[in-house]
Amino acid sequence: MLSLNVAETFRPYRAPKNDGESFADPSIDEAGGLLRENLTRLSLDSAEWQSLRHEARQQLISDAVRYTSTYRRVELTVNRETAPIVMAGHQPSLFHPGVWFKNFALDHIAKANDAIAINLVIDNDAASGSSIRVPTIDEISGDYTLKNIRYDRFGGGVPHEQTTISDRARFDRFDDVVSKAVAPIVDKPIIGPLWKHAKASVERCGVAGCALAQARHALEGDIGLSTLELPLGVACRGRVFAVFLLKILCDVDRFQDIYNSQTDLYREAHGIRSHAHPVPNLAREDGWIEAPIWIYSDEQPQRKAGWIKCEDGELVISNRSGLSHRFKFGPDHPCTSDEVALALADANTNSFKIRPRALLTTMYARMILSDLFLHGIGGGKYDQLGDRIAEQFFAIRPPQFMVVSATIQLPGESPEGLDPAIRVLRRKLRDIDYQPERFADKAELDEGLIEEKRRLIRDIPAKGHRREWQRRMEAINAALSSQLESVRSELRYQLALLLRRRSSLAILKSREHPFCVFNLDRLVDSYRKMLDKKGGNEVGFP
Repeated sequence: MLSLNVAETFRPYRAPKNDGESFADPSIDEAGGLLRENLTRLSLDSAEWQSLRHEARQQLISDAVRYTSTYRRVELTVNRETAPIVMAGHQPSLFHPGVWFKNFALDHIAKANDAIAINLVIDNDAASGSSIRVPTIDEISGDYTLKNIRYDRFGGGVPHEQTTISDRARFDRFDDVVSKAVAPIVDKPIIGPLWKHAKASVERCGVAGCALAQARHALEGDIGLSTLELPLGVACRGRVFAVFLLKILCDVDRFQDIYNSQTDLYREAHGIRSHAHPVPNLAREDGWIEAPIWIYSDEQPQRKAGWIKCEDGELVISNRSGLSHRFKFGPDHPCTSDEVALALADANTNSFKIRPRALLTTMYARMILSDLFLHGIGGGKYDQLGDRIAEQFFAIRPPQFMVVSATIQLPGESPEGLDPAIRVLRRKLRDIDYQPERFADKAELDEGLIEEKRRLIRDIPAKGHRREWQRRMEAINAALSSQLESVRSELRYQLALLLRRRSSLAILKSREHPFCVFNLDRLVDSYRKMLDKKGGNEVGFP
């Protein structure tokens, strides 16, 4: 197997650590240059790719305008026929401010380059639950802690587009519960204005994923961001996605070989032992070949892997659990023909949902739908694997992507501020064992032992003759140390208090708190400083 040098082959990405820091690769100022490079690269591809892109993008813009107009005002100020498309995407959840920064960067870059900004709502990913962890202060201990607050009785385990709200009363009072919990820390959290939009959105769609995404996007409209949004479930319907998918499904043996070999190389290069990371290999079972797609339906909302089989002149696509479709092909209309593509597009309905997995999602978004794609840290890491697969399978170079992220913390004392005091206490506790005479002013110590230790230090034997000297020094230290139990107890008590306080502050200053618990003005001001570089601090590679 060919070995890869991870440092030479893959770019390292790491989230910024400190409050107010952002990360961008390339820098925000260089985004326009990267966009122009991508436009040149894409223009060199074949007429077939150009045609697919044109058709897909016009449909994408029409769908995004129509979808976004259902909940906020839309005003396109650029030529929708010729303007480049800058794109990002994320799951419709209450993510942390570092993820939300990507949406502000998307708007900023698009406006600076007369482009159309479109955010894909990745609603085919499985929702992890229907709750968030809200920072608060424990009424008894006074420590910072996390309170788990649900917006629905159930949730999780199915794609975001299937997360139907089952407890509307709980959903409607979610903002009040969150506001009260975070009130000791944050004044006027975002959850207030956000949830007004969420209550209106859930009336329209009844699905948590849809409501959360529309609420956030409506709030972004209130702030002044001029982006469009579209659920992935809508973007991957239609003829062009079917044509793109058939390029893979009709040549799935070769695709799977490339996919698995490149994933193995990625694991080897990064020293990853788990076969589930960054993605599992595609399998073969009983004549079926696993494809990089999910299949589910409104009636069977649990997503399952999509499998492919060609038999009797038919392409069979199935989840092998009751959802299947057959597509005839032959000499007059081969597997990749427009007839099969139209049949596949017609089959992709609510009763047979075909959705791309992560690597295929970004391949389609970057190679067909957009001219510049913005990833977060995680996406930037795994999509370097996607690039290697796409280059080998399609024999074209995908356009380059950007990676952006940021760290915004809640206001308050930093846990690192306690570290000097913690180091002092730990050093004193060590000194009690090895230099107990330093505490002579804190307790009544045996003066005779202290004087004997001084004599031993003045008369250190030569190397090879210190065994007895060492034993006596250890005995004196132990004897003196035993006379400092009260001092030791007090230092341990002070250390325990500081460590507990540090743990408490670490909860407060986590970068993973949901953006809805922050103050809107402070968060938006931080983003604008980062984008304008008037106070934000952009950090480089580790």
